[in-house]
Amino acid sequence: MRRSGVAAAGVLAVALLAGCSASGSEPDGDDVAAAVSAEAEVSASAVASEGAGMGAVALPPERLEAVALADGDVVAGGTVTAEVSDRDFPNAGMVVAKKAVCTPLATVQAGSVLGAPVSVVRRMWIGPQEMSEADLGADPSDKELAAAALDATTSFVSLASYGQESAAKAVMAGIGRAVRECAGGFVYTVAGQDRVETVKVGKTGAPSGTGGADEVIAANLTVSVDGVSGPVRVVVVREGGTVGYFPATNLASQATGDAFTLPAALVQAQLAKLAGVG
Repeated sequence: MRRSGVAAAGVLAVALLAGCSASGSEPDGDDVAAAVSAEAEVSASAVASEGAGMGAVALPPERLEAVALADGDVVAGGTVTAEVSDRDFPNAGMVVAKKAVCTPLATVQAGSVLGAPVSVVRRMWIGPQEMSEADLGADPSDKELAAAALDATTSFVSLASYGQESAAKAVMAGIGRAVRECAGGFVYTVAGQDRVETVKVGKTGAPSGTGGADEVIAANLTVSVDGVSGPVRVVVVREGGTVGYFPATNLASQATGDAFTLPAALVQAQLAKLAGVG
């Protein structure tokens, strides 16, 4: 069942995060160069700040792996899996927004990480599902049942450890600026092909129980796919020199436009493990 859930989540992610829409224009050469420059600016700022002042030492891959949510963990009624694909988590630098300042937020939305982390660990959290496709029975055309079968929230969780705390702060600053300045939306591509149109961005309050984190950024995004607008949730947290990325989707919500919830317990569970790093 877990493997089936992972496969379904991958399809959902492709449909939402890499879905195409016919409206709007693609990033042209100048826009691409500007967007890449914006991402490079975040990276350069992070790298340049490595030697500035004192900060948390980067966690090596094995240490970061140890503090990440584990494969098979059950959190908020959903399951964590380490069985992820590169399609769900694009490499850094592959995401380009038409508005250069929006590239950091687009990068998070697409499931990638910012800057030049020393190590990265990726997980997927698949929330509880109301019913499976098998439960549709003899009437798979029933739209309400079909929506229920898709009603499972998926979060693409990445932990990225940076060389110094100041580098992680630079990453958060780039995301925060994008949330503020991209309220009217933006268009981005992944590897120059998969086009996604985000039509609205709104900053929200931090998830409950995350007040102990060094920094938290939370935003609700509205994404247009095939003429239908639906929500995407983004939460990014910083604990010392480590940044946790929690973009989340729900295909039933994308189809209906209804809101969905990214459980605070998921972010809380990851923060609790990070806080134990000594």
